[in-house]
Amino acid sequence: MGRVLQTAAVSAVLVLLLWGFADVSTACSVCLAGDPVFSTHGTSAQAEGDFSLFIQAQGWRKDSGLLPHEEEEEEEHHDDEHGEEAGSERNRSQRLDLFLAWTPVDRLTLTLDLPFAFNEIEEIEAGGSTTNRLSGLGDVALSGSYVLWRDREVLPSTWIEGRVFLKTPTGRTTRRKGGVIDPHLQTGTGSWDYGLGLAAVHRFDWGSFYTSAFYRMNEEGDFKDVDYEYGDVALFNLALEVPLGHALGRKELEAVTLGGELNYRWSDFDRADGEKFRDSGGSVLYATPSVRFRLPFSVRTRPVSLRIAVQLPVTSSWLNGDQDEKEVWMVGFTVPF
Repeated sequence: MGRVLQTAAVSAVLVLLLWGFADVSTACSVCLAGDPVFSTHGTSAQAEGDFSLFIQAQGWRKDSGLLPHEEEEEEEHHDDEHGEEAGSERNRSQRLDLFLAWTPVDRLTLTLDLPFAFNEIEEIEAGGSTTNRLSGLGDVALSGSYVLWRDREVLPSTWIEGRVFLKTPTGRTTRRKGGVIDPHLQTGTGSWDYGLGLAAVHRFDWGSFYTSAFYRMNEEGDFKDVDYEYGDVALFNLALEVPLGHALGRKELEAVTLGGELNYRWSDFDRADGEKFRDSGGSVLYATPSVRFRLPFSVRTRPVSLRIAVQLPVTSSWLNGDQDEKEVWMVGFTVPF
């Protein structure tokens, strides 16, 4: 019971941290909700000397108001005067991430994220629609996770981790489509971004509980001919994993782990040329069922696993302006070495 109370206390602290961030910060409306560390490792922590590879593909859909371009400002102003629709934007994109995680010393895990973006945006206006596509290397990121506290040194059942994050501007930001540079279409944001967070894990006899809070600080992007800045982002996640074989006493189910998450993201307005982009920002909450399968082969006696998940938006009514976020699907393989 004492450990359960400890976990509840940690969760309460993380909730307060999240709301504290939300009260004083801005956020990026295109940052995906969720916790990539949990997607990669679940509620497990790597041992000293471990190295693992996680490959994840994900796709999402989002509808929003059309991002104004400089040469369209006069036309948009004319539309606003007559009460006409300024246009809308449909984002149908995919992303492939290669996560490389290494634990050089006890408690410390370093993770390199190599993303590849496949972006598609359809711009819909009164005169018709235009679809543009761009793909390529995204912004490479490095994160670190350190176990700040654990209830015992060997096989801990409860621990707290501190997180740091750095994103580099490796993705291209200068490719033109239709004569303009659309920041939403680029494979990178052109900015150096930073982040801090906390996470906690508690293991029960029948499963594991996970929670995390994270705050990401985004700088102004380096986009040619346009000044665009994605705001900061605050994320909060709750997750539960239940190994079915152990929980139900069924040996034939030992390779299956069911999971459930709540993924929350709070956002403020993005800024284009110093002005707020009205169809950005707000809050969204996803309910995320998942399943992990331990595959029937291994690397150096450590099993390879497959994770399938889908983020289902509870509501889009908390988002600002004209926005509608759809489901996000994810498929990933973990290969330990």
